[in-house]
Formats: sequence, structure tokens, C-alpha cells
Amino acid sequence: MAKGPRASLQLIASKKALQILIALLFVAMGIIGFSSGRGTGGELSREISNIFGGDREFLLYVLSTVELVCGIFLGAAFFVPSMPANFVKIAMTSVWIIWLALIVILDFLTIDFGRFDGSGWFVWIEQVVLHLIVLAGITQIQE
Repeated sequence: MAKGPRASLQLIASKKALQILIALLFVAMGIIGFSSGRGTGGELSREISNIFGGDREFLLYVLSTVELVCGIFLGAAFFVPSMPANFVKIAMTSVWIIWLALIVILDFLTIDFGRFDGSGWFVWIEQVVLHLIVLAGITQIQE
């Protein structure tokens, strides 16, 4: 009996698939941070250094390192069953904290809501919803 498209979609929505996707997201964010300084991690480090002061480049490298290491641990936990559970738990906690900080800082603290026009609101809503979808995925894969 052939599997229907619904069964294939359920495979993509499984916790393991979400974990791999989030691991790939954080590995990509770390690599982009190291290679170009752009992307979400670059925006986050720029805004944090604007709010609190400090060296933006150093903060970018620290954030990119944490993103890359967390992504590697999350991906490795899927393929290496003997990975210590504490490493995965620390990586998941770090991912959760980084993503929550990203939402608070990039979606609320640094936004000038008074300057939005009609389409600006929809762009902001799209960004917030996408960030919340990733946060929902992160909370789904936590054990």
C-alpha cells in the first residue's frame, strides 16, 4: 500500500525533522555571521551593541560561535545516539534564549512603530510571525 502525501507531510512535521531543520538554521546563521556579518545574527549583534554598547564585531563572533556550536550539537544528537544529554539540553536552552532575545530585540525594542505606513505593518507582522513559528518549533523539540 502506497503512502499518501499526508504521511509524507507528517514525517516533515516530526520532532526529529524539526530538530534537524532548527540545527541547519543555526549552523547556517553561524556560518553567515562568520563569513559576511549579515543575516539575523548580524542584525542581532548590531542592535545589542547599539543598545548596550561594546564591540559589535566581537559580539558577532561570539554569537556566531554559539549559534554554530548549538546547531552542530542539535544535528549531532540526531545522528550520534551516544551524545551526552546534557550537551543537547544546554544547546537547546541556548537556542531558546538566543531566539527569544532575537524576537524581543529585533521585533519590539528596535522598531519605531510611529514610522510605519500601511505596508510596513504587514512586513513587521510577517517577520514576527516567522520568528514565532521558529520559536514554536524550538519549544516542540525540547524534551
